[in-house]
Amino acid sequence: MARKLTRVAKRVEAAIDHLEEATAAAGSKVQHGISDTAAAIGSSSVVERVEKQARTSRKAIAKEIAKAKKVGKKQVAAATKRAGVAKKATEKVAKKQIATATKRVGAAKKATEKAAKRQVATVANKAGVAKKAAKKQVATATKRAGTAKRAGAAKKVAKKRTTNR
Repeated sequence: MARKLTRVAKRVEAAIDHLEEATAAAGSKVQHGISDTAAAIGSSSVVERVEKQARTSRKAIAKEIAKAKKVGKKQVAAATKRAGVAKKATEKVAKKQIATATKRVGAAKKATEKAAKRQVATVANKAGVAKKAAKKQVATATKRAGTAKRAGAAKKVAKKRTTNR
């Protein structure tokens, strides 16, 4: 539509230019007649219709531009919102991961402490058992030594008895 209007306007301008050249050659009376004709053409219903169509097409174009701007603003707002939500979600996930890692470290520390305590207890038990066994061995050896002494003493007494008789 706009192309047609510009073509028509160019043709009208060309026609007016040719008339002006002709009137310049013809004189001032013809110039007045041509200017009156141009005024009549300018106020004609055809020109008014063309101008009205141009106005409505300009309004429609302005409305389209306004709609496009509105849609663009909404899209920018939505994208900004999504970015904010994504940022919050990322922060939440990071916090959860940190909390989980901390829990795991705590659990591992507790497990290590328990295992160490068990090992210490086991070593202490073994040491206690060894101590008891050593005590038993000492006690047994002491008993045997005492028994041997007694046996030795009994032998001596028996020898004395046999020699004295």
